[in-house]
Amino acid sequence: MRLPWTRAEEPLPATFWWLWSGALVSALATFVFPFLALYLASRGFTAEQAGLVVSLFGAGTVVSGPLAGFVADRAGRRPTMLFALCATAAVAALLGALSSPAALAAAVFAFGLVSNAYRPAASATVADVVPPPGRARAYGLLYWAHNLGLAVSAAAGGALAAGGYGKLFVADAATTLLFAALVWRKVPETRPPSAPGSAEGRAARGYGAVLGDGVLVAFLLLHLGFVVVLFQFLVAAPIDMAAHGVSTAAYGRVLAVNGVLIVLLQPSLSRISGRFDAARVLALAAVLLGLGYGAFALCASAWQYAAATAVWTLGEILAFPTSAAVVAALAPADLRGRYQGLYGLSFGVAMLLSPILGSSALQRLGSRALWASCLGLSLAVAAGQLAVGGARRRRLAVGVAGAPSP
Repeated sequence: MRLPWTRAEEPLPATFWWLWSGALVSALATFVFPFLALYLASRGFTAEQAGLVVSLFGAGTVVSGPLAGFVADRAGRRPTMLFALCATAAVAALLGALSSPAALAAAVFAFGLVSNAYRPAASATVADVVPPPGRARAYGLLYWAHNLGLAVSAAAGGALAAGGYGKLFVADAATTLLFAALVWRKVPETRPPSAPGSAEGRAARGYGAVLGDGVLVAFLLLHLGFVVVLFQFLVAAPIDMAAHGVSTAAYGRVLAVNGVLIVLLQPSLSRISGRFDAARVLALAAVLLGLGYGAFALCASAWQYAAATAVWTLGEILAFPTSAAVVAALAPADLRGRYQGLYGLSFGVAMLLSPILGSSALQRLGSRALWASCLGLSLAVAAGQLAVGGARRRRLAVGVAGAPSP
């Protein structure tokens, strides 16, 4: 399978395209998370209670990445994805039928846990089957499919919600099962043979070995700083816009700028950025992110916020495919799942930290100080990417973990 913008590139393997197709199908009915807060409100939760319950989704995500990465390396990519997708479908369907606050809270945590559990295995599968030069493009296409699906889901979900959230969640479950069916029929197991050495030595190559990789840890800390700034759109940005008289409908249009630009620009920008050094691409992404959020300090109308959002969206577009490709390049073949699991953990931690830090800074220091801090942190991340880029290049020049490069 080949899309129009890939004609000048080496074709990606069929396994990747089946995985991409499943991700797109599933994303086209992503209804649970975008409408979760509204669903909880319909069940009688106050705004504060709904916020606390939704935070359990982030807590589940924190656990999900490392656990799923471990299972993907030990049990295989395919069974990990199949279990995660089937469990996600079951919890999504169950959510629409629950009414007890305690049961809903437990189900939201479970949904955060299982709905993100396929990602380390899927990312490891991409690293298994796509040669290094094509990985940034492959991860970019997966990211594009996810965002295209979210855009369709947001548009369709608002209209369909009038018929009841239960139907929305069942539709989400159904497309997730379709994704599982594609994995079952078309995606083979891709886990490479175990690394050479004794069984005891292989068993010891767990998260201790991953955390002992200083190059990876430095990268993940910088990535965490990037995502903490990016996720300010979850809480701080809408609060600040409301304080400046931006209506809820106008906020939706501002946020739509993000989705539209990703859908329009992601494939071509990923192809172009893949030709440049990853450290410089990630540094540029951090600068754009900081300039966009920093400009929020000067915004007072919806169109100004939209223009600033366009700037930080360019940073997001450049960063995520490149970051996933960097993690894949650093990972030894037998630890790819764990490496991607820790990469996923950084998103979960950011999802927990960003609302807390952003709302606290907004209340205590004011919006100008918050957005100036976002600019400062982003510039620090950019400098850090340039500083550690040399170590990454030297590491990859001699192969991963001392082994010859694949």
